Amino acid sequence: MIRSLRTRRSSAWSPPQSSRQKRDALFELASRIALIAERSRAYEREALSEAALVESRRALRLGLELAAAGAGADSIEAAFAANPSFTGLDPGEELELRITLVGLRGLLAREHPYALMRRMSARLGPEYFDKAEAWISYRLKRRHYHPEQLVVPGELPDIIRSLALDPRSLERCLRMAGRELCSAALAGCPQESIELAKPFFGRIGGTILEDDAAHLRSRLSGDEIAAAQSAFAEIVRSLSERGEIELGTSADFGADTAFVSGLTRAVLSLDDRLLRSALRGIDGTLLATAMQGMQPSAHDRILGAMAKRDERRLLDAIDEAQPISGNSIEEAGKRLALRLLNAAKAGRAPREALDRLSEVKSWKT
Repeated sequence: MIRSLRTRRSSAWSPPQSSRQKRDALFELASRIALIAERSRAYEREALSEAALVESRRALRLGLELAAAGAGADSIEAAFAANPSFTGLDPGEELELRITLVGLRGLLAREHPYALMRRMSARLGPEYFDKAEAWISYRLKRRHYHPEQLVVPGELPDIIRSLALDPRSLERCLRMAGRELCSAALAGCPQESIELAKPFFGRIGGTILEDDAAHLRSRLSGDEIAAAQSAFAEIVRSLSERGEIELGTSADFGADTAFVSGLTRAVLSLDDRLLRSALRGIDGTLLATAMQGMQPSAHDRILGAMAKRDERRLLDAIDEAQPISGNSIEEAGKRLALRLLNAAKAGRAPREALDRLSEVKSWKT
């Protein structure tokens, strides 16, 4: 019995032998399914019907048609098993069917597109893991995401702030809760709480956490979000009573909004040539810290002005950054403003840009 189960589990994960060309084509299929999953989270059956109309691969087209008609994942798998056209397949066709069914099941379960992309590409073999990570990273760089907030009254934002003073304690609570509960609980928290939690899931995992929280805001009622927050708070209390975590005093982790606005305008007032010159050789930790005091539009300008090698170093520094106080963010922002001001003077930037940078450099809280 155990041997047969082990054999079944192994055969389900061992990819059928197929050519590199076929697997490359199936990677493109997986990415297409992930994009359909992304759109279907917002538009549901409408997105599935539209995708089915333009899909050229027979298995995926049939699966999308069944899903759009209301069939569940088990019903779709049964339909394929009963269809003579999908029996006795060659290895390449068998692998395509497996990836299609994995994708459809994840899509119907409203799995995050990036997590789904990772699972589908895993069926193609280990060498496709890096390719999936590159695909996800490319999508992350191109996104312009401004989530709406739905703040449910409660103690969780203060609890997260307190935990963040000891990053190990916050990480312990997040891992004990799991990403699904964290996403539901954070759906009712301000953006600051999400930003404090994201680094512990990694760059891609943090994005999945943020997206899932935004998705659940439109799916869960206020009472359901409050129940998730209570469950998270209970985990914190339990760990605290056992002495496994430390709860510090709440601290301010956000820079002053006026400072954020001023630093953002100052950065946007410089052209790419000046930015590139000023940022050459800059300490990645300093820049990553200062960028926490900017709006996303300034992030895009900075990343766009940097060489690819420096951009990768900066993204690594952002991944490794720990939660810090608003005062530390402002100090880093003022040091960056001084560096930009010196470059702007040397490059004869407009007076308006110099004035904005001077104002940020001399900022007083």
